[in-house]
Amino acid sequence: MKEITFEEKLEELEKIVEELESGEVKLDAAIDKYGKAMKIAKECSDKLNKAEETVTKILKENGTFENFEVTNENE
Repeated sequence: MKEITFEEKLEELEKIVEELESGEVKLDAAIDKYGKAMKIAKECSDKLNKAEETVTKILKENGTFENFEVTNENE
């Protein structure tokens, strides 16, 4: 089974939100859709957090990781 990409998850989340905002979804279906949307939102949030952690680290010459910090040379 192919893993759904981040972008595909966002598209699915947007579709669910549009359906819920339409007000035409029956209560039981709305509850199911809301639960699914919350699961997708958590998966996307976790993916973004992991990406942020990866981006904020750089590999030092000796092979260990160091936090990347931007410094302002004008200070």
